[in-house]
Amino acid sequence: MNDQLHKEERVCLNCGTPITGRVDKRFCSIRCKNEWNNSMSGPEKRRRNSVFNILIKNYHVLEMAMESGERAPELTVLAAAGFREEYVTGFRRIRRGRDEYRCFDICYNKTEARLYNIRRAPEMA
Repeated sequence: MNDQLHKEERVCLNCGTPITGRVDKRFCSIRCKNEWNNSMSGPEKRRRNSVFNILIKNYHVLEMAMESGERAPELTVLAAAGFREEYVTGFRRIRRGRDEYRCFDICYNKTEARLYNIRRAPEMA
């Protein structure tokens, strides 16, 4: 009887409906559980997908640059095709003044105005 006095009414985290059943139950239904989880991960998932889509676009632009045979395409031309230079999947400093960037398995170097030495990573070719 004392337990019943201190028992708090549990409500669904999503819709506020009273919950019955197991003491660790947090949702009234599977639907509410899914809606709540989707609302919690929605913005993060959209942000992650947005970044991934930018990286995929960069990859395709770099592939087109390699296929065209252009040895040092200008960043402005690549940007017009959708390339966003601030999004990379890897970076390493080779020597002072010479950095290597990666977009998945494509490596390249860059100056302020151009990309050069665009190639597939040797270990992944």
